[in-house]
Amino acid sequence: MRRVLRRAALAALFVAASGGAAAGTPCEGREASPETGRMSVEMADATRTALDRMDDEVVLIARAGQDLSRYQLTYSHMAFAVREHPAGAWSVVHKLNACGTATSALYDEGLVNFFSDSPFRYQAGIWRLAPEAQARLKKALLGKKAKDYLEPHYSLVAYPFSQRYQNSNGWVLEMLAFAVAPEDEANTRVTAQAWLKSHGYVPTQFELGTLTRLGARVSKANIAFDDHPPELRWSGKIQTVTVDSIVTWLRTLPNGCQSMGCPETQVALPGAAR
Repeated sequence: MRRVLRRAALAALFVAASGGAAAGTPCEGREASPETGRMSVEMADATRTALDRMDDEVVLIARAGQDLSRYQLTYSHMAFAVREHPAGAWSVVHKLNACGTATSALYDEGLVNFFSDSPFRYQAGIWRLAPEAQARLKKALLGKKAKDYLEPHYSLVAYPFSQRYQNSNGWVLEMLAFAVAPEDEANTRVTAQAWLKSHGYVPTQFELGTLTRLGARVSKANIAFDDHPPELRWSGKIQTVTVDSIVTWLRTLPNGCQSMGCPETQVALPGAAR
């Protein structure tokens, strides 16, 4: 039985006023336009077609919810797409922040909903994982294990080697550690983070001014810096989990992806950038 929530309404995330890279999309409180709805359906159909060409049970999928080009980043938010037999339909399991609050939860939804949060660009990246990792992930995502890696206390810029907070991409990263590490070496958040640190995971680092950091902390409930090491925090350096850092790390592992280099399958609607 699936132990994550099915969304009745769109949950979302804010980009930090400080310019931190976001996982998710803004909670703007406006109804989707007919054009947005149409493009969401088209994007979901194109993605489903790409997924159906694969014989995978679980893949990584990312969307371009925000314009992160000034950080040389393409995707803001990563999730798992899971094929559910016997119907063969694809669903998306991911972590979302509750509209700019300090809390988050796991959600299970269809592809249309996944692309309905008014993304910056109708583009998705898909990465195919090794079969052994897929098998472990599918069992965890369809059962209770996925919640073992969920920290409800959310920070957009959560430090990846602390248990105090977690951003959306951080949950994906810890789940990947569980799936790729030898059995029983990454069975909790603590052991997963230790395994990631000892096996070459490097977070993305951002340079943030002290005043900007303090202003963001005061004005946004979903941004915190007190989990970062003091030597980083007070020098204006913030390290957090991004889609790019996850993919870069996966490409260093001998058992992370199906093929060498962990190539990306890209799906995009022509002329869909906003």
